[in-house]
Amino acid sequence: MNKYGLVSIAMTTYNGEKYIKEQLDSILAQTYKNLEIVICDDKSSDNTVNIVKDYQKNDFRIKVFLNEVNLGFKKNFQKAISLCNGNYIALSDQDDIWESNKIEILLENIRNFDLIHSACS
Repeated sequence: MNKYGLVSIAMTTYNGEKYIKEQLDSILAQTYKNLEIVICDDKSSDNTVNIVKDYQKNDFRIKVFLNEVNLGFKKNFQKAISLCNGNYIALSDQDDIWESNKIEILLENIRNFDLIHSACS
């Protein structure tokens, strides 16, 4: 195993079919592989749920949770975070696209801090 352990990625989705594949591909391509991807869908009415379930079939690290009612952005993220099991948690929007070494760089720089972030324009 490695010194950092499991990293959870908390992702929320809502009608994100346009972007979700590219984001999931960028997460699955991470150089740091000890990941779980916790996806909470907030009652999407498009094809988002089918897409994430298809990805889940091909990668055991993906866990999909479907809300019975729309919780809204903040509460959906709170739920996703509460379902994470990792030593660290990274937040992901459904329309982000990550560099392949994002998690690795964040882990190498966290040191004794409680929180670090990346910002892109």
